[in-house]
Amino acid sequence: MPPKLSKSDKQDLIVAHLRATGTCHTLKDLEKSLPSVASINSIQVKEYIQALTDENRIRAEKIGSGNWYWSFGSDERIQRERQLGRVKTEVEQARQSRSDAAAALATETTRREQEADSGRERESERMVLQEQRAELQAAVDRLRAATTAAQPGGGGVNKGVLQLRAELAGFRQQAIQWTDNIYILEEYLRRLASGDREIVSAVQRECYGDEYVDGGLRELS
Repeated sequence: MPPKLSKSDKQDLIVAHLRATGTCHTLKDLEKSLPSVASINSIQVKEYIQALTDENRIRAEKIGSGNWYWSFGSDERIQRERQLGRVKTEVEQARQSRSDAAAALATETTRREQEADSGRERESERMVLQEQRAELQAAVDRLRAATTAAQPGGGGVNKGVLQLRAELAGFRQQAIQWTDNIYILEEYLRRLASGDREIVSAVQRECYGDEYVDGGLRELS
């Protein structure tokens, strides 16, 4: 007893038969020939033909008053070429998506590295400002001490007036010089912060401490 054929086997036999005939068939013709070819009932022919048509394994065309069915070897080749073309297109799209993702990742990595470098520059600038502030504060303290000493009862009665004036002038000149340096650093800080006032003010407040006023360093009196 021959083995029982599966539905897929029967479909293959139908397609092979149509290709072997090399011509077109009406449904009526197929209902006569296919039962013996594919071991199916005549009432199943229409169902099998419709399934194969839906799967594009056989072609159908309405000619005149009825439908005609066929399957040529060239049709399969054309179908495979079309499928291959679709696969190539999908592969190319996947490659493009991968390239776009890699480019986006590289851009994001560069942006983050630049932000990290900018952060390190701001930290370095903050440290420089703190050092400048400390030096300026020391100069201001020396100036105040000299001023106090020059006042009556301030412990400076033994110093000549000219000497005290010279020391005061020197201290003030140092304070002015350091103040100018800080202004230069402030301008550089503004460029680093792209003009962001909040960032500049935050660094100024942290560096100047009690000497900070709205807008920058307190003016020497």
